[in-house]
Amino acid sequence: MALGSWRRMLLWTTLAVVVASAAVGTAVLVRSARGNGKKKAAAEPPPAAPVELTQVRRGGLTTFLETTTTLEARSAATLVAAAPGQVRALPAEEGDWVKKGGLLAQIDDTAARLAVERAEVAEQLAGREAERGRQLRERGYLSDKESDDVEWRERSAKVALHEAQYALTQTRLTAPFAGRVTARMINLGETVTPGRECFRVEEFNPLLARLYFPERELARVQPGQPAQLTLDAFPGRSFEARVSLVNPVVDRANGTVKVTLEVQDPEGLLRPGNFARVRLRTGSLQDVVLIPQRAMVSEDGEDFVFVARGDTVARVAVRVGAVSGDTAQILAGVTERDRIVTVGQGGLKQGARIKPVRL
Repeated sequence: MALGSWRRMLLWTTLAVVVASAAVGTAVLVRSARGNGKKKAAAEPPPAAPVELTQVRRGGLTTFLETTTTLEARSAATLVAAAPGQVRALPAEEGDWVKKGGLLAQIDDTAARLAVERAEVAEQLAGREAERGRQLRERGYLSDKESDDVEWRERSAKVALHEAQYALTQTRLTAPFAGRVTARMINLGETVTPGRECFRVEEFNPLLARLYFPERELARVQPGQPAQLTLDAFPGRSFEARVSLVNPVVDRANGTVKVTLEVQDPEGLLRPGNFARVRLRTGSLQDVVLIPQRAMVSEDGEDFVFVARGDTVARVAVRVGAVSGDTAQILAGVTERDRIVTVGQGGLKQGARIKPVRL
């Protein structure tokens, strides 16, 4: 091989080695630079989470039990005809207020009056016979048995008279208590039979509200406790009520206790059947530690809050007492010197960085 050709081959071989070495070096530098970038990114701390902080406070708390119910009349009666006959008068109509003993309907009493007259005549005759019998017995003209028979006939006549008089009263349909006529089921001139429903009367003042609470709430409810009712029919208004009765028996079917309220309605606005929302006041606490209930996080049956510690938070277990609306009493875990997270605690962990913001 010529000397010139050998030199050219050596030169090209050397250049190829240099180029290959440079490529390998470049790849190593790039890979090293990428690795250094990853280490630098991993070393950066996570960003602070924006949260809302609220100061724990001391104050008073009023507790309530809340439920819904339908108002009822304290007394209600469906009146039926006791005597047969034609309806001769209907002095009461639906919506009328009636007093106790007030006449609602008059049924034809002709036959009943005649029966009373017959019974009066029979009673008078029996009385005269009894008087003569007593005189004859005093003179010795009447035996003991005959005298007893005369006395028995007199008593029987008196009983028959009382029965006839009672039957006459049954031709008058009267209100058993003061209240309001809510239904009339008969018409003037109609012939009724015994047992026929004629009127319904209900007592509106006071109205009753029957509530049902779980048995665990039994200790918090006592007769005399105040309550407030609100109704869709009267927006913006509330009506006062009080507990009149706490049933001493727990319903075994559903584990509830019946509580009866008396609702005060001096203006006469409410009606049986009104749907009402009830807030029953069960207690009042003073100078206790309070937090917004939305600050609490529940996990595995325990309650926690996140307490601000500088620019981080600590997860602290709390013991909850009474709760009213969005306010909860805290028995242990935090004090009024603490600030707690009330918004944004969903993704927080122990020691997480936070950035307080005003929402």
